[in-house]
Amino acid sequence: MDKILKVLPIAAFLISQFAFQPAWAEDTSAIEQRLDNLEQQVAILKRQLENYKEDAASQANTSPLITANSKDGFSIKSPDGNYKLQIGGYTQIVAREFADNKKDLGYESSIIPRRVRLQFSGTVAHDFDFFVQPEFGYSNTYSSITATAPSAYGVALQDAWIDWKYFPEATIKVGKFKTPFDLENLQDTRYTAFTELGLTGNLSPSRDIGVQLGGSLFNDTVNYAAGLFDGAADRENSYGGFATAAGDNNEKGGTGRIFIKPFKDTNLELLSGLGVGYAASYGKVKGSDIPSLISPGQAPVFSYNSGVSAAGPQIRTSPQAFYYYKSLGILGEKVNSQEELEYTGNGHVYRDKPTNRAWEVTGSYVLTGEDASYNGVTPRHNFDPSNGGWGAFELVGRYGELKLDSSIFSENFANLNTSISKENAWATGINWYLNHNVKLAVDFEQTKFRRGASNTTSTDDRKTENLFTGLAQLSF
Repeated sequence: MDKILKVLPIAAFLISQFAFQPAWAEDTSAIEQRLDNLEQQVAILKRQLENYKEDAASQANTSPLITANSKDGFSIKSPDGNYKLQIGGYTQIVAREFADNKKDLGYESSIIPRRVRLQFSGTVAHDFDFFVQPEFGYSNTYSSITATAPSAYGVALQDAWIDWKYFPEATIKVGKFKTPFDLENLQDTRYTAFTELGLTGNLSPSRDIGVQLGGSLFNDTVNYAAGLFDGAADRENSYGGFATAAGDNNEKGGTGRIFIKPFKDTNLELLSGLGVGYAASYGKVKGSDIPSLISPGQAPVFSYNSGVSAAGPQIRTSPQAFYYYKSLGILGEKVNSQEELEYTGNGHVYRDKPTNRAWEVTGSYVLTGEDASYNGVTPRHNFDPSNGGWGAFELVGRYGELKLDSSIFSENFANLNTSISKENAWATGINWYLNHNVKLAVDFEQTKFRRGASNTTSTDDRKTENLFTGLAQLSF
């Protein structure tokens, strides 16, 4: 009996184990199933996370890059760089004050929005650049000798061109743009030493419509440009410019320019900023598309007599050079312009090929130690007096001369009583660059004339022009 009692607990335990074994087995199977499900869900989540990362990276690679900075303005660019749109522009507010000895000729002091320009530029399909620049400011000159204010406000298209740059050494430009001729005119207007161009600008085309082949060779040591253009007169900004309206009958003309910086990539630091060049143009100008010339104060000082017209070839040449070394800058050029003219008088046709000449030298020195350059001055420290920054200060000076061919007057193409035969101008000023975007300037320029009084009877020299100019410029 005792043995039975001892065996019963053992038997009961074994029976209970066998009896409940299916339940335990069932619970273990469910747990294993749940673990499998969790592992599958974790795997799915990991894959989804990887896909999310891939999508984010892909999105980052296809999203346009939007930037805004002081140098490039506002721009949108595709990640691969094949497409780009850049928006910029600048405004120049100019104050002119003539001294008393000039006001009796009819020119009063004025404050005008001299240049108000928007710029749209960019790249399409990697190989094509474009540039569009409308003008909303006042035109350049006084309308006549007796005008009391500059010509009225008007909207004009300054530039509109397309550049095919598949071969960087030989790009093709088509549209309206600056003619590759005058060194000072080719400089960006925001970076010129003075508000207005010097006397050589009287004998050079400003902008024209045409096609040009140009490029840079040997790491920018050699720059060249050659083009076929519609034909712009001296000082003319193509159609709608200073001397003509649309519809002139000029024949197409050619212009070419080469500019070399021979020591750019050498160890001769003293000469690395030297550049020399030569430009020439040839075309046939016809009809009334002949220039009137202006003073540095933008006053008309020369015009041909009524009935005089262009009647044949016009040849321009221009040797030119610049030199920049540390804070010092020098720019100089000479322009010769020969043009065939004619008029009818006393039953005869009078014809001649007078040659007009102009030259100038401009010097600059950055007082605050920044480098001088053809592309302006970048302040080392922006204007921020609380942190010791005052921007950059540049002292500038210029001297130039314009001389008209004596045959113009001896053969009655122009009248010495109302048109000058020569002008000499010197100027000095200071430019203050508060930062890359803001520039203030004050200039004084004195111009002396030979002949060209303001009426048809006086044989006196035109009175000396003493002009103070102030400039406030904002660019982006």
